[in-house]
Amino acid sequence: MRKFQNTVFMTKTVKAEIPWDLILFIVSIVQNMPKDIEVDYLQVIDIQNNTLIHKQEEPEYKKEYTLKIPNKKCKLFFIDNGQYSTLMFSHEY
Repeated sequence: MRKFQNTVFMTKTVKAEIPWDLILFIVSIVQNMPKDIEVDYLQVIDIQNNTLIHKQEEPEYKKEYTLKIPNKKCKLFFIDNGQYSTLMFSHEY
């Protein structure tokens, strides 16, 4: 099974501080990555004002999105451990 196609959890802090529509967008862009890209277990999401940068290290992948509503600057990790996926702030790792 392709990574990130399982149950998604998030930390209480993410749920409290990130707008729900943005959480759904993040989950969607990770779950719908191009089929020709090998998906790493760790996806990194950087948000800076109205720009969201989605990237992974192995194999290298990076895509930028422009958000309609500016958000606070933050970095999120989206991790797939095989049984479930977890969305958390980088400082919560």
